[in-house]
Amino acid sequence: MKTILCSVVFCFMISLGFSQFQHTFGTEKSEVGRSLTQLRDVESGYLIAGYTSKNYFGSLEATLVKTDLAGNQVWSRVYGGQDYEYFNSVRQSNYYSPNNKVAYVAAGITRSYGFGGGDAYLLGVDVNGVPVFSTVYGRNQYDIAHCVQNNKDVTGKPGYILVGETRSYTAFPGTNIHVVKTDIQGNLVKATVIGGHGDQRGMWIEQTKDGGYIIAGSTTNYWCGASTALANPPTDLFVIKLKPDLTMEWNRIFGYPKDLDPTMGYRNVATCVKQNRQGNYVLTGYTNSFGINNSHDAFLLFLDGGGNFLGMKTYGTERTELGASLEETFDSNGNSMYTVVGQQAISTRKAIMFQTDAGGTLLWARQYGKNGQEGGLEMVTDKYNNGFAFTGYTTSLGAGATDIYLVETTDTGKTGTICELKIDLKEIKQEPCVTKSAQQIFVDEYRRIDSPVKRIEYPVDFCGKGAGFKAEDIKMPEKDFGVALFPNPVNNLLTLNIGKTSSVTQVEVFDMQGKMVMHNIDVDQKGTVVLSTEALSPGVYIAKIKMENGKINMIKFLKK
Repeated sequence: MKTILCSVVFCFMISLGFSQFQHTFGTEKSEVGRSLTQLRDVESGYLIAGYTSKNYFGSLEATLVKTDLAGNQVWSRVYGGQDYEYFNSVRQSNYYSPNNKVAYVAAGITRSYGFGGGDAYLLGVDVNGVPVFSTVYGRNQYDIAHCVQNNKDVTGKPGYILVGETRSYTAFPGTNIHVVKTDIQGNLVKATVIGGHGDQRGMWIEQTKDGGYIIAGSTTNYWCGASTALANPPTDLFVIKLKPDLTMEWNRIFGYPKDLDPTMGYRNVATCVKQNRQGNYVLTGYTNSFGINNSHDAFLLFLDGGGNFLGMKTYGTERTELGASLEETFDSNGNSMYTVVGQQAISTRKAIMFQTDAGGTLLWARQYGKNGQEGGLEMVTDKYNNGFAFTGYTTSLGAGATDIYLVETTDTGKTGTICELKIDLKEIKQEPCVTKSAQQIFVDEYRRIDSPVKRIEYPVDFCGKGAGFKAEDIKMPEKDFGVALFPNPVNNLLTLNIGKTSSVTQVEVFDMQGKMVMHNIDVDQKGTVVLSTEALSPGVYIAKIKMENGKINMIKFLKK
C-alpha cells in the first residue's frame, strides 16, 4: 500500500526548495500530466496540464496544477462538464497585463460543449486558474488540439497558434491536420485544414524566425512504395512549413525504407519539432521502421531551413523507446546539445531522458521511476537551476492508479533520488525515404463556451533523496526520544543533547539537497554532541541521528 507522507520537517524543507526532485499529484483515481511550462518573469514555478478521472463533473476532467520552483502545489483546478475534457498542452501567456488577465492558456478537447463529437478546446485563465475565456474550434465530428503556442503575427498582433487533428471537414478523407490562429482572447483569426490520402495528424507547432510556422506530426504514407489498395498502410513522419498567413510553403514525408514490407503497417510519428539557433529544424518522436529489430525507437531528425534532409539517428534497445519532446541547450563552447524526454518499455514502462551533441552523438541516458509504470510526456529547460524538468505519469508513487509526475533534474539528468537509473541506448544512423504530398483548405468555425471550474487540492507524494536519506526517514523527533538541539539558529557551535533513552551509534549532517556535509561525529558518554558549523555555508541543514535501538530522527537547524 502506497502512503502519502509530508511531515512537518519535510514540508519545511521542500518549501525552501530542492534543486532537483520527483513529485506526484493525484487522487485515488487516475491522473496524467500531459504538458508542462515553466513560469517566468513576474512569477516562478511550473504549470502542469492534463486530466483526472475523479469525476468532479463528468467522466474525465481537464486539470491544471501550479507549483513553486520546488515542486510544491500552489493550486490545482479542474474544468469540465457532463461528458469529458482533457488538456494536451499549456503555456504561460506572453501577453499578460493589467488589461489582459489571461496568464496561461491550455488546449485539448471537450465533448461536453461545442459543436458535438469532440471539439478543439482553448482555455485562457488568470494567475489563479479562473477562466477568462473558453473557445472551441471545429464542426460536428471529432476535433482536438494537441499543441498551443504563443504567437505574434507579422503585423505585431499577439495571440495563440494551435495544431491538432480534425474529422469534421470532408474536403479530404479521414483525419486531417487542423491549424488555428487566434487573438489574445481566443477569437478565431484564421484556420486551415491540411490533408490528402489517408490520415494526417499535427502533434506540435512552433513559430519560426521568419514569422511562419513549423509543424510535426504523421501521415498515412502512400508515396514510398506502398499501394493505395493497402488496408493498413504505413504511417510516417510529416513535417509542414507554413508562411505567416498559414499558406503552405513546403512539406516533407520521411518514410519507411523501401526494402521493408509495407504491408506490415509500420508506424512512425514526429511528436515535437524545434528550430535551432542556426535556423535548422530538429525533430523527435518514435519509429518502428528504423532502429533495432523494428521495435519502436526514439529518434532525432535534422532538416535545414528549406526542409532538406540532413540526417537521422535512432536511440533504443531491442524493446520500446519513444521520444515525446525535446529541448536545445548549449555546452560551455556554445555548441548545441539536444535533450529528449519519453518512455522506455522493457518489463515495465519507465520515463527516460537522453542527451546528444549537435550531431546526434549520445552523451548520456537515464530512466526515472520505481517499481511501477512511468512515462515522460513533455519537458522544459529549467532556466533557474540550469537543468531540465518534465511531466508525465507514474504508478510507483502517489495516491491512485496513475498520478501526475513532475521531475526536475540537473543538466545531466540527475535528480539525486532513489527513483533514477543510468541506462544504455544504442545509436544508429538512418536513411529514410523522402517525399512530399499535401493539400489545404481554409475554414472559419469557432464558438465561445462557458467552462465550469472547481478548485481542488491533490494529495502529494515524492521520491526520497538517494544521497544520504530517504523521504520516509524524515520525521519529527518522537516524544520519548529526548533530543534537544541548541542554539537554533546557530553561528558556530551546535549542541545536540541526546539524553539517556538509548545510545547513539551515528550522527551525520546533510544539506537541503541530501548531500552529506558532516560525518563520523563523536558522541561523548553523557550523550552530548557538539558540532562545529564554522565550515558550513548559511542555510538549512538536517542532523540525522541513528540510535542503538534502530530509531532514526531528522532534526533541522539553521546556520546563520
